[in-house]
Amino acid sequence: MNVDANLRSINNIATTQQVSANNIANTQTNDFQASRVVQTTDKVTISAEARIAAQNSAGETMSTTDVAQDVVQMSANESFLSANVKVIQTQDQMDQALFSIKK
Repeated sequence: MNVDANLRSINNIATTQQVSANNIANTQTNDFQASRVVQTTDKVTISAEARIAAQNSAGETMSTTDVAQDVVQMSANESFLSANVKVIQTQDQMDQALFSIKK
């Protein structure tokens, strides 16, 4: 069994977490254009969010961050990461069992 796909997935999850964290950190930053992660096959790319920015009472353009969406994404990423780590741990346990039989 090959864990390369799980390792790529973990890297993609890390990128998604970084983008969501950056969006949340810049929620109060005027003119901040939130980003989204787009997954194609087993790779992810970061793109600007296509949301129209609102203006505050001072006429300044506000951040386009959707905090609820980013918090939900971060929570889901935690589950995705846990599942991928479990697969790698199971593979490691299987390998150890096979090596001990071979001795």
